[in-house]
Amino acid sequence: MIYKFAVTSSIILIILTAGCGSRFSSVFSESLSENYALAAYGAEASNPRTNDGDIKTWGVVEPPDRIFTITLPEKRKIDRVVIYSRNVIAYELHGWNSEADRWEFVGAVGSVKGRQRVYSDRHKMDIPRFDHRVKAETDKLRLKVTRAESDGLVTTRTPGKNDKIMNHRIDYIGTGRRRIRIDLYDVYVTGPAAIREIELYSHVEKNGK
Repeated sequence: MIYKFAVTSSIILIILTAGCGSRFSSVFSESLSENYALAAYGAEASNPRTNDGDIKTWGVVEPPDRIFTITLPEKRKIDRVVIYSRNVIAYELHGWNSEADRWEFVGAVGSVKGRQRVYSDRHKMDIPRFDHRVKAETDKLRLKVTRAESDGLVTTRTPGKNDKIMNHRIDYIGTGRRRIRIDLYDVYVTGPAAIREIELYSHVEKNGK
């Protein structure tokens, strides 16, 4: 039985290799370009600390429009987006389509499950990282934060007109005739969002073709 399994496995491997040889050889011969998002290559960031190449620094944006952008000196084919976060948990990625004059969806992370953690020997710390495989050709990328660790519930008696009320409850203070009813509102608030680095790459052949 072991011999038959080995023979069958070998046949399957030969078939797969023959049928997909060109695809696998392409993958094995690929490598990544330089990081197009770096300021050293002419890219501009809405917050310069997100493309300075220094993982120790980070850019911060305030609500409600928590947006980071990277503008390239020319249109590039982008195959991989790597984001080193500080407190960002969820976001959307959009690439600028200059022909259509609009932002187009590139990718998103909707929860903490999308995060990896990588250890930096240089800085002796774990850093949250997101790694996207994308297909885009653009000269501008936008990262719109939808959730950060700074977001959460705050209880108030006087919610604002545009506040997102998650819960309304009634409480009482005092006793007897002095007992007073108070309305309490749990309001979802968004806080500052911070990104360490945004990196953009394309696939290139190892032989330079």
